[in-house]
Amino acid sequence: MSKTTLSLLLQRRHLLAGLGGGLLMAAMPGFARQAVTGTERWVSAQGDSLDNFGLGWVEPGKAIGNSTFTGFRGHAVLQHARRASSVVTVSRRPGTRALEVDLATGEIVGQFACSPGRHLFGHGCFSLDGAVFYTTEADIAAGQGRVVVRDADSYAVLDDWPSHGVGPHEIRLLPDGKTLVVANSGILTRPDSGRKPLNLATMRSSLSYIDAASGALLDDYQVAESKSSIRHLDVAADGTVAFAMQLQREATGHERTVPLAGIHRPAEQLTLLNAPAAIADSLQDYIGSVAVCDDSRIAGFASPRGNLAVFWNLDSGEMAGYHRLRDVCGIAVSSPSRAFVLSNSFGELRELDAVSLKERRERRIKLPGYRWDNHLLVTHPV
Repeated sequence: MSKTTLSLLLQRRHLLAGLGGGLLMAAMPGFARQAVTGTERWVSAQGDSLDNFGLGWVEPGKAIGNSTFTGFRGHAVLQHARRASSVVTVSRRPGTRALEVDLATGEIVGQFACSPGRHLFGHGCFSLDGAVFYTTEADIAAGQGRVVVRDADSYAVLDDWPSHGVGPHEIRLLPDGKTLVVANSGILTRPDSGRKPLNLATMRSSLSYIDAASGALLDDYQVAESKSSIRHLDVAADGTVAFAMQLQREATGHERTVPLAGIHRPAEQLTLLNAPAAIADSLQDYIGSVAVCDDSRIAGFASPRGNLAVFWNLDSGEMAGYHRLRDVCGIAVSSPSRAFVLSNSFGELRELDAVSLKERRERRIKLPGYRWDNHLLVTHPV
């Protein structure tokens, strides 16, 4: 870590007064504000247009939701490492803003925007001590991925490193607290051409391990299928990384079924996870989210195109089961209830036992007017 970074860390301060912006409730019929209690919350970006994009959350077992208007389409949501009632929602497609929302009040209490010539990829993570916040970004002119290090209170930029690839998407911190793992998707896009891939002929996707203090590349891994784009990650308590991919079928030149889920253990090669042909084909070359349950040693992968969540055992590599839910993409783990939680764009939430993978049907929630986005967060109780 540079002297400048260290100096800035020592000068950390609380957010400036007036940064918030107040509570802006989305206009959704039948929804009421709830007092935040000591229970977990299921939180996701939601909405389907500029006039109703927001952050939504609900307590498990209750059909009353809360929503704060954000004005942009959010992607991932992260619980703040030092403020248990706060979450950070990050924009993409491509977006340039992120907001911190206090779930106890619904107020926006922090925010930041990219530097000019940059955009976000919708993901971030905190350092082990919670002092800094890392985001994946694009240097638009250079067509290169970056990892930007920010103060977790003021969100001032502390450092700016290469992601060691193109199109970095999800980023996570390993349990050692010293190593970041980045899913470099390998796909170049630019805001003026939307989400159109511009480099399919030369794309190089990688799972990259980066020193969390210096930004130095420690290791780099690729899958055999060069047109598989690694996008999403989760990390088990023992450091095992579960990763999810999206195949750029139009660039492959073949119709073979390609595994879209994999795991990686430190100092080993990548292991791809296989499924019966009917399941693998149903995924339609796309997995959009992944979550690991440490209690059951099972990783869940959600495919909105396939209307499926598929589960594999981390130790044996065998498929453990699947669950059908239309347009399912959000997946997270509830530790207190030992469950996987699933969400979709129709306002539905479901809970599956993390061992048996059987749905707890009595816990189903459907919130009319809500459109849960790609990712789901289960907060730790406050």
